[in-house]
Amino acid sequence: MGVATAERSAKASFREPDFSDEQIREVAGNDAAAIAQWADTVAKERGIRVRPRPNDAFIKAVSRLSDGVVDLDPVEELLVELSRAGVISSFQRGLLQVHYLG
Repeated sequence: MGVATAERSAKASFREPDFSDEQIREVAGNDAAAIAQWADTVAKERGIRVRPRPNDAFIKAVSRLSDGVVDLDPVEELLVELSRAGVISSFQRGLLQVHYLG
């Protein structure tokens, strides 16, 4: 596959998130419980749920061995799934996660 072909296919697969940054900032301005409720509602509306992935055990083992263990709670995992599904961007996920944890 040539470089031009790879660039075209990457651009073709890009999807705008369902929510604008401004909408996400409004959600992020709420308390942790409201952010959790928003994430749950949006995920249910779109049929998105947290599912174990084949490499989860490997990632946890590497994380544990590097003394960088990061365990996400269910809301954080749901935000990751919303991002993977293209509902929110990775920037939006980070913004929601920072405010959720704050």
